[in-house]
Amino acid sequence: MLSRTAPAAPVAPDQPVRSAADVLVLADRLFQWADARTWAGPDPYDGLTGPLGRLAVHRVLRQALLQAVKRSPADLRPALGIRPLRTATATGCAAGACARLSASPVWRERALRLGRWTAAEQLSGRYAGLWRYEFDVQTRWSHYPASVPNLVATTFCADGCLDAGTLGDEAARTLARGLLAHLHNGEFFTYTPTSGVLVHNANLMGAALAARLARTTPLPAALAGRLADAARRAVEVSLAGQRPDGSWPYGSGPRLDWVDGFHTGYVLLRLDQAATLLGMDVLARLERGVDHYLRHLFDGPLPRYFADARTRRDPNNDATAVRMAAWAAERGFTGTDFARDVLAAVADRYPGLGTGTGTGTGTGNGTRTGTSGRNRALWESPRWSAAPFLDALTALHAVLPG
Repeated sequence: MLSRTAPAAPVAPDQPVRSAADVLVLADRLFQWADARTWAGPDPYDGLTGPLGRLAVHRVLRQALLQAVKRSPADLRPALGIRPLRTATATGCAAGACARLSASPVWRERALRLGRWTAAEQLSGRYAGLWRYEFDVQTRWSHYPASVPNLVATTFCADGCLDAGTLGDEAARTLARGLLAHLHNGEFFTYTPTSGVLVHNANLMGAALAARLARTTPLPAALAGRLADAARRAVEVSLAGQRPDGSWPYGSGPRLDWVDGFHTGYVLLRLDQAATLLGMDVLARLERGVDHYLRHLFDGPLPRYFADARTRRDPNNDATAVRMAAWAAERGFTGTDFARDVLAAVADRYPGLGTGTGTGTGTGNGTRTGTSGRNRALWESPRWSAAPFLDALTALHAVLPG
């Protein structure tokens, strides 16, 4: 059992992480770093929250402003009046991460606190039961304001609340009804209520959440049946979208055909979760998907952002790689050594860990990297960096010995 008081040995900056106790040290450091900031900070997509964002009324202007803030090596947010955000997506993801360690009273209290914050942000009114981003979003294929819920936020928030035990029965029923009414089009789960585009990772997130609600929460039988049927059909839609090489494109459409690491990770993880809950045999599809993921989205232990492309460091992609390496070890697709090597390859840039952030540390493949001031705000994002990496660390803790 995890101890409230017994500290693990400190992890030196260049010391390899080998045991569950080492990972727990990193998880605690990361939690305390983010919690000291009340889980508020920059976000890659917060560029439209400042005064200039209200003036960007055209799609091209919105996307240009958002990308400028996201990609600038210097943090433009103070000059543009963009304030730190605490997002429900970050606290929901972190609540689920903490709940894995809830045998410890300390981590249990952390999960409950984050889960309560997240549950308090569940929408009422027209989109009752769902969650949103706290900022307007403009992508290459869609625009949706902060007032509109989306499936990714809803899934991370709902899972975190369910894991932490902070979503009551009525709230779960409202979520189930909202999921079917606003984020399902009769065939698959949609990113937003107004989107008709098939995005595979979002569709499978919706399927996994619907299956979880149907199988593990006290819902009326008819509602649970509708959720399970919708989840099963959504899984079948995305299975049909798997390419012969085992990969999934981001979405269905000529401008959505790229393959990247963290969305592929979401697809595999949620496909496995949904299929397990629904009793569907997708092992052969998972094996093909994992084979492509490991062959084309890693350079040794260092994750690639796009398939077969040059390495590009991104905190969410790196965190998802650790999370997926832990999942692959748990499912028997790889050994735990690979998961340790991936963690060693990516941990250098995350703040608060004492692993050499900003100065460069070993990546596990003979090279050295560091933030060197390059877009540091991206690595200090609670939603894009700290929360997913905490999720990855606690998942890895569960599969390592000790």
